[in-house]
Amino acid sequence: MTDIDRETLSAVFASRVSLAKRTEDEAAEDARQEHRNTLAWLLSGRKVEGSFLWFCLEFDLEASAVRRAVADRKK
Repeated sequence: MTDIDRETLSAVFASRVSLAKRTEDEAAEDARQEHRNTLAWLLSGRKVEGSFLWFCLEFDLEASAVRRAVADRKK
């Protein structure tokens, strides 16, 4: 296992343990806030590392097509 793999798995494990410590209501509110944050991230025009547009460039995806797919799914 590479260091990057180990770091990724460690982050996933820590996230799951943290979630398990929350009450169901706390977890639901966290999910609602994460959803709002993700929509803001998706609509942002920023091109810094970690931004939506940065990921689209890294994965060779058309940002408008991804945004359209998300919007279409929500209808």
